[in-house]
Amino acid sequence: MGVAYNQIMKLYFVRHGETDVNSGLQQANTAQFDEPLNTVGVAQAEQLAEQLSDATFDAIVSAPLQRTVQTAKIINKFHNIDIQIDDAWRELKTKNYLDATAWHNAFDFDNNEVVEGIEPIRDFFGRIYSALDTLKTTYGKDDSVLVVSSGGVHQAVHAYVNGLPLAGNMRLSPMKNCEIREYEL
Repeated sequence: MGVAYNQIMKLYFVRHGETDVNSGLQQANTAQFDEPLNTVGVAQAEQLAEQLSDATFDAIVSAPLQRTVQTAKIINKFHNIDIQIDDAWRELKTKNYLDATAWHNAFDFDNNEVVEGIEPIRDFFGRIYSALDTLKTTYGKDDSVLVVSSGGVHQAVHAYVNGLPLAGNMRLSPMKNCEIREYEL
């Protein structure tokens, strides 16, 4: 049974740690590569796990990619709760690698061009908004949920939490690997 929307929960959003493919890349899309963390990424996740060791989570949710699940598992070593793997939290779906410019342009709501092999931005944001609505109906006041996903997903979370209009380019709040942001829903 869900809780009412007027209750507040704490959302901790974490971008996964570094992989060999996204090493040094903050803007390009590497979403279609399902890679594990590299040594730097493991160290980043270990450091974040230490930082969050005293936090209490009612749930840990991860996108299904190796890098997100591995990051979630490293953080979970201090919490020992079941990690929920949820495809809804997957990055913007693309068939091919997108360079930094194409990746940036994929987040432009005013660009009406349909690009084959790229999930439409309205569908992507709708998917993330729906996942956030599900969290809000599943968890309530004083609950805290950790979500481990990707940087593009965070753009949708940022827009949702801040009530931003779905217009213009929504690449507004990029995250570094293993960065954490806290929100109230």
